[in-house]
Amino acid sequence: MLVLGIAPSVCAQRRKPTPEHIAAIKKCNDDYKQAAKIANDDYRSAVKNANGQMGKGRAESLAHARKAKSLALAAAKLAKEQCVAKAPKWAGRRASH
Repeated sequence: MLVLGIAPSVCAQRRKPTPEHIAAIKKCNDDYKQAAKIANDDYRSAVKNANGQMGKGRAESLAHARKAKSLALAAAKLAKEQCVAKAPKWAGRRASH
C-alpha cells in the first residue's frame, strides 16, 4: 500500500487576504458599481428624452446614448482593473527564487 501525504507545513502556508487587500478590493468594486449605475441612469434618461422625438433625430439620439453608455462602462471596467492591480497583495506570498 502506497500512502502519499502532504507535509503539514505546506498546508499551513495558505495565503489569506489582508484586511487592507479586502478593503481595497471592496472600494474598487463599489467604485465600479457606482460608475455603472451612473452610466445606466444616464442611458435611461437619454432614452426617455429620445422617445419624445421622431424619425432620424430619435434614431441619432438613441445611437448616441448607446455609444455613450458603452464608453462609460468600458472606462469603468478599465478603472476597476487598474484599481485591483494597485491593491495591496495577499499575505503569505513567498519570495521568488
